[in-house]
Amino acid sequence: MKSVRVVCVCALLCLAFVPAQARIWAGKVKVMSPVAGRTASIVTFSATASTTCPSGISAMGIYTAPFRRVYTQRGAKLNTTLKLAPGKYDIVVQQWDNCRGTAKTHVPLVVEAPRQTPPVDPLPPTTSLAKQVQNNTSTADAFGKQPNGNLGAGNVSKVDIRTLLYPGSTTEIFAEIQPWFGDRRHMQVGYISWEAAQVEKQLNDMVSRGITGVIIDWYGPADITEPTTLAWKAAAENHPGFKFLIMIDKGAIRLSPCKGCGPQQTMVYLTNYVLEHYANSPAYATWNGKPVITQFDIDEFYKLDWHAIQAATSPNIAWIFQHSEGFTHPVTSGSYSWMNATSKQFGMDYLTKFYNQAARTQHHMAWGAGYKGFDDTLASWSLQRVVGQNCGQTWLQSFDKLNSYYNSTNQLPLLQLVTWNDYEEGTELESGIDNCLTVSARISGSQLQWDVNGNENTVNHYVVYFSADGKGLRELNTVPAGTRAMDLGPFNLRSGQVFVQAIGKPSIKNQMSAAVKTPW
Repeated sequence: MKSVRVVCVCALLCLAFVPAQARIWAGKVKVMSPVAGRTASIVTFSATASTTCPSGISAMGIYTAPFRRVYTQRGAKLNTTLKLAPGKYDIVVQQWDNCRGTAKTHVPLVVEAPRQTPPVDPLPPTTSLAKQVQNNTSTADAFGKQPNGNLGAGNVSKVDIRTLLYPGSTTEIFAEIQPWFGDRRHMQVGYISWEAAQVEKQLNDMVSRGITGVIIDWYGPADITEPTTLAWKAAAENHPGFKFLIMIDKGAIRLSPCKGCGPQQTMVYLTNYVLEHYANSPAYATWNGKPVITQFDIDEFYKLDWHAIQAATSPNIAWIFQHSEGFTHPVTSGSYSWMNATSKQFGMDYLTKFYNQAARTQHHMAWGAGYKGFDDTLASWSLQRVVGQNCGQTWLQSFDKLNSYYNSTNQLPLLQLVTWNDYEEGTELESGIDNCLTVSARISGSQLQWDVNGNENTVNHYVVYFSADGKGLRELNTVPAGTRAMDLGPFNLRSGQVFVQAIGKPSIKNQMSAAVKTPW
């Protein structure tokens, strides 16, 4: 028994002197995330380690495959996010203590491929470049620019014409229209005036610009253009609030439908025809309850007894004559101003005389005039008369002149636009007015800047667009004329192009800048 006790004591003494690094220390890895199973490609790892080693944990690491350590973090805690390719994994989260011990935990994962969902455009297009520069008028798409100043099919401002009038204006705005296009005696402009679809297109274009009625240059029921007047009557009746009225042209007497009648009898016939076939329409324009009838150049070519005409037709007609003399004409209810084609002052001298006379006869109806210019050099009857458009300035001056005479307490009853579509004499407003203006843009940092070459008084405002593909446009902002810069930073735009469009004052051409690439 004595020898046994000696052996045991010796064994205990030997164990006490075994080096620390030769001992086996217990360790553990606890993985909170991820859990075994399926996951997306972005994987969040969260784990802790513990050990019986008195010197603690040295580090922790992640293996995505044998011998492929992708992440290491010192200490007993591990927190990170890794992006893993789709596939099957036996993830190992391992710890190493300071006693040369280690422990690990396996986490089997299946990383799924991301679902292919179409990217969401944070700034989807609201329009297109093609739409913002295409023809938006009733002009035929194929009609091109002419040397007499007719602009040709294009994109023009639809800002309300009323904004050119004095504040508080209640003025009716009518456009004078020619009925004859499609007739071989006249210029070909790409449409036929008496087609119902064309009339509807013109009426809608007029309404989009703030026009409230149309004055039809009428050649009588015997002329080939009579279907145009009938089409306008039908169209106006289908558009509540839109009015039409008849301007009896001197040509209607020459084309008299009254067999054997002289000018006097023909004028009686034509007047009664208007009363019976047009003036009874609910869409026909009236003044003080009377149907309005006007005329063009009849007194210049024929000597008529207007009192006799009134006696043979009706006293219940509001006759409107021409020029400043029209206010004192027999049986007159008022007069209209026109485009003076021989003026050397863009017609301003003529308008001054007209508005001065109107002021002296305020009990009569005055029709002001808005026009862009005159050029009859392409007309078969040309007298080589030209009143320049002056890049939109003539148009604006005709409104400035009007506004110098009228205001909210002295209203102008009616404004006549001279003309809607006289392409042959270069007065047409249908295709718009060229302001001869260009816009050029550039980007510095996040600052968009643009320069304007031309008269900025023809610009109503600017619209800034962004395009990701050079086709679709997203409207970013609308800024007033006079602005020349805008910060693009708040929009967080991706790479693409920016455009600046100068929106003209009413009926003036809209001008789009070239694309400017974003520098990011």
